[in-house]
Amino acid sequence: METILIATDFSTAARNATIYGFELARKMKAKVILFTACHHKTANHDNPYYLSPSEIERTAYKKLLDEAEILDPKRTVVLETQVGEGAADEAILAAASKSSVSYIIIGMKEQGKEIRKYIGSTVTHLSKTSVIPLIVVPADAVFTYPKTIALANDISDETDIDVLEPLKKITSTFNCKLYVVRVMKKTMIEVAERVISMERLKSFFASFYPYFEFIKAENVVKALNAFVKSKDVNMVAVIPHEHSFLERVFTRSVTRDLVFKAVVPLLILPEKHYMVEEDLYQEKHNFEYYCTV
Repeated sequence: METILIATDFSTAARNATIYGFELARKMKAKVILFTACHHKTANHDNPYYLSPSEIERTAYKKLLDEAEILDPKRTVVLETQVGEGAADEAILAAASKSSVSYIIIGMKEQGKEIRKYIGSTVTHLSKTSVIPLIVVPADAVFTYPKTIALANDISDETDIDVLEPLKKITSTFNCKLYVVRVMKKTMIEVAERVISMERLKSFFASFYPYFEFIKAENVVKALNAFVKSKDVNMVAVIPHEHSFLERVFTRSVTRDLVFKAVVPLLILPEKHYMVEEDLYQEKHNFEYYCTV
């Protein structure tokens, strides 16, 4: 049985992602780990509102159970609740790794500048460091089974084709129509450069008879979102490349803009399998700087 970790902070956006996660798990016959992270503040026993770490944890577990009771009162999904300590992104990754989950599902907030901080410190960090596929659910997305999926094709000859296995699993489970979309700023020269990668994708997804689409546009995100609407796409899959994604996150990256402007759930497929210690340190420094801007 596969396991899906759903991360929540009990906000409206998180509730939407939790609903999505439970429905997905029900169809996939997967187990759900409903997870939340909490911070243990420095003890101040003179403060009448002070809660001990054990009280904070007990409260968090109760909220998780209450949430599950609302969303699945008949217990149709195998459920486990977990509470982690520390920063949300680090706690999520630790729990997901320990439980060997297949997917992490998380919601996206929409509160002006707050969305920037949230995406920068949690979703973007997970996108960069997680070796587990991440499903980001927009706050206003209405749940529907993924019947049509668009893979935003930025695959190079060096990309390990096996990173697409989680997408293949979802496509198979829901019998999806699959589009492989390449948005180009150049002309047929770029098409010629992608012939080899297209052949690899045709072979990998052969049993699904994918549709290949080439779109010429200057704004990749606008073009993809227009395609999503025109084809009634229910999910977009992307691969944030290991060496270029971090730099693009802090400029006008396609992946970052898709996360911010997504109209349907975004499946982020991790390309890399490890990160050296100095890279993690540098990335943490960059995110801390970004989130203070």
